[in-house]
Amino acid sequence: MLGYNFQLALRSIKQRSYLTILMVLAIGIGIGLLITVQTMAYHNQKMPLAHKANDIYFIQADNRDLGADPIVRQPYMIYLTHRDATNLIQGNSPASAHTTVWKSDIILNSFSQEVRPFRSATTVTNSSFFSMFDVPFLYGAPWDKDSDTNAAPVIILTKESNELLFGGENSVGKQLRINEHTVTVVGVLDNWDLKRRFYDESYSTSRKDTAFIPDSFAVKNNIMRNERIYCLPQDRNKRGFWRTNDIQGLINSECSFVRLWAQIDDESKASDYEQYLTDYVNSQKELGRFPREMNNYVTSLFTMVTLANELRSGNDPLSFIAPLFFAVCLLNAIGILLAKFMRKTGEVSLRRALGANKLTLMNQYLLEVILIGVMGGIVGCIFAYLGLQGMMRVNVYQSDYSVTIENLRHAFALDLWMVGKAFAIAVVSTIIVGLYPIWRIVNVAPASQLKSQ
Repeated sequence: MLGYNFQLALRSIKQRSYLTILMVLAIGIGIGLLITVQTMAYHNQKMPLAHKANDIYFIQADNRDLGADPIVRQPYMIYLTHRDATNLIQGNSPASAHTTVWKSDIILNSFSQEVRPFRSATTVTNSSFFSMFDVPFLYGAPWDKDSDTNAAPVIILTKESNELLFGGENSVGKQLRINEHTVTVVGVLDNWDLKRRFYDESYSTSRKDTAFIPDSFAVKNNIMRNERIYCLPQDRNKRGFWRTNDIQGLINSECSFVRLWAQIDDESKASDYEQYLTDYVNSQKELGRFPREMNNYVTSLFTMVTLANELRSGNDPLSFIAPLFFAVCLLNAIGILLAKFMRKTGEVSLRRALGANKLTLMNQYLLEVILIGVMGGIVGCIFAYLGLQGMMRVNVYQSDYSVTIENLRHAFALDLWMVGKAFAIAVVSTIIVGLYPIWRIVNVAPASQLKSQ
């Protein structure tokens, strides 16, 4: 019976094919826009380092002045001063590892006259960064802890920057210049499947760092700070000067610009770290620092990304437009399907007069609707792929071509999960919109139709 109904469904689809094409296009276009938007949101909301997102914590404490506005949510809290981050790392904490992160903007210059210098978005950190965040290496390895202590002139390049500077070959041991300082390459990163750059709280999907250098080296050589710097009122007019000059003045001030991450392998020890942070802040209060009431945050990576997704969820107008557009497409599909089915009232009436019951007819037309939904899903996936390619190029254009398609491709990929979702939505929605036309046609009174014939 299923095979017979399938043949009837195919024959019906071929009849008045222009109506079938219109319906498939209506569903496909709606699915295409919906899946395009949902795919971008799906990649943006993916949890980075999902396997250890509850073992990595972001550390914050409020050292602002008494007149500052209250902060009640973690994403709005300031970072730490360099002094506080260093003290917490050197103290007897429950964490198995710490790493600091702050951003710089430097010029990378090869000793080869054939390679042009270029500006590099650089992360200033320590050796624990690479193991804590599971950073893959193509060549070499992270610098060691002695390099952190001794302010060693070393650098780690990404695969892209290594291509620009050394043609992609193994550059470990080779030298280049950071501004006027000579540094040695100790490692080159492999492709890092990091969906969003969480470690600097930018959550960027495109602008990748191109180099990593030790914090101690950056401090010793006054490497520029490309950071959001929060200072107490008496020091705010010095932020511009401290951004490029007198790093020791910045470090000795109450200005916050350093992100501190801690790895706590046992989730139960997170409360111990909170107490450790509280004890530290209390000890600093005795020295006249941290004038405000206690306001510390020890936030897991999982919680941070979840909060960031919540804050960004309502900012994309396409997330509202796409479902509405899809609903309009479905309404059009109802009209088209109703017009297609109501032309068959004579055929349905004849079959019912010959003994076909309503359930048999419903099964036939439901199978036809499912086939239309599958075709709509195929067309929708094609439109979604084209839409994602278009949005990817729009993002490249908006960045003034400072990012490449390769940098963005992972954030606009139509994977099997989203393809399956497209087909599921297409079939289910087509069944739903087809119920009314099917109900109308199987409930037509046969006598009235046969008499008119």
